[in-house]
Amino acid sequence: MFSGKTIVITGSARGIGKVCAQNFLTKGGTVVVSDWDSLLLEQTLDEFRSLKKGKVFGRVCDVKEKLQVKNLAEFSFKETGNLDIWINNAGIIKDDLLLRMSEEKWDEVFNVNLKGAFLGTQAASKYMIKKEWGRIINVGSVSGFYGNGGQSNYSSAKAGLMALTKSCARELASRNITVNCVASGFIDNQFTAHVPQDTREKILATIPLKINRNPEEAISSAIHFFASEEADWITGATLRVDGGMMIGF
Repeated sequence: MFSGKTIVITGSARGIGKVCAQNFLTKGGTVVVSDWDSLLLEQTLDEFRSLKKGKVFGRVCDVKEKLQVKNLAEFSFKETGNLDIWINNAGIIKDDLLLRMSEEKWDEVFNVNLKGAFLGTQAASKYMIKKEWGRIINVGSVSGFYGNGGQSNYSSAKAGLMALTKSCARELASRNITVNCVASGFIDNQFTAHVPQDTREKILATIPLKINRNPEEAISSAIHFFASEEADWITGATLRVDGGMMIGF
């Protein structure tokens, strides 16, 4: 399905990005795995190489740094000859109540979750414009819809990501480049490990649809759809993949 396509995924040594990378490899894609954590990146690359499916490359990248993002795009193109699909997945959480929220926590979350996506979109689109084809997919969160308490930084950044998606979609549509966003629901993984167990259980109980597979795989499926030819007339959209958590928003 993705044979001949190069897919770059930021923050893909763990979590949603890792699941997404594995699925693209299974479908024949050439995947560039990227993460700021060099040790974890190498472990993930070793794991993927053992699958012997698709082609996999790796590059350390801190998405807050423009030069590193630019180098990631350049590396991907030079190593594979293409840069077709770019997924802005890297994200962090630094929760705190409004009155205790430090400037550092605010800036760091914005720099990774929003600025990182801006830099990635900017770097990738330069290659896609020349080819007049591309897919850019941002990984958002339902927090951007409803503004979660204790997450003024994260919710604001994810709301901004949806607006960035729309603006870039308008600008790049004439070059046959689509830009879409997948808004993830609550996932009980390492990123929510700081949430008390009883709170996690209460949140999970509010989700109407129950799932028999890893929710990260459901999000990966939505990302794959936006990356595919089947989504060639969809751009500027945000798709909630949350089990119905945000019905009515």
